[in-house]
Amino acid sequence: MRRERALARGPDLVLDLRAPRRIHRALVHRLAPEDEEDRHDPDYGRQRPDDESYRHQAPIIGDRWACVTIAAMALYDRIQAELVESRRRRDELTLSTLSLLKSELVKASKEGAAGGTIDDELVMRIARKEVKRREEAIDVYRKAGRTDSARREEAEMAVLREYLPAAMSEHEVEVEVAAVIAELKPEGPKGFGMVMKAATARLAGRAEGQQVAAAARKLLGT
Repeated sequence: MRRERALARGPDLVLDLRAPRRIHRALVHRLAPEDEEDRHDPDYGRQRPDDESYRHQAPIIGDRWACVTIAAMALYDRIQAELVESRRRRDELTLSTLSLLKSELVKASKEGAAGGTIDDELVMRIARKEVKRREEAIDVYRKAGRTDSARREEAEMAVLREYLPAAMSEHEVEVEVAAVIAELKPEGPKGFGMVMKAATARLAGRAEGQQVAAAARKLLGT
């Protein structure tokens, strides 16, 4: 029976758990062949030694060896991958929007305590900042009657929101802030600052500061 050819060593394409329907690069780990005959199979190209590197590259096709690890991709890696894809499909709007986002991320990574690192927290912070800019621009364009410009900003905002978690509802924010208040037991309105500090850290990347502040004021009676 003809054997299926082993896949090449190294990264392969797998599903990204953070973005359904997207495909990105991630490591695919393979199990080793189980019998000596496989080590001499002509389809492998040459005999391979019994070492650690070989034990991670068994064929992915077949009913015995398939073992795939699907890795969640970092947000910055998703941006890089989408830049390549948007360039391939000639999607000018996505390309220009993400190119600007990447530029802002690189700039921000060189400031403060980032130390040149671009992690998910930084991506979300800068993406949220860019969304805010577009919200303000949309308002200005609409008031000026520049409908096309407003629509362009809305389309760019939609691209940026792909890198942000789903917005929490007012009720969800209040539930989280209430939990913080129950833990800290502040002395009424005087504990606003303490509650804000803890709640902001708890809801980082999930809710805007204004939402958190509004919920804290409501629950503390300020």
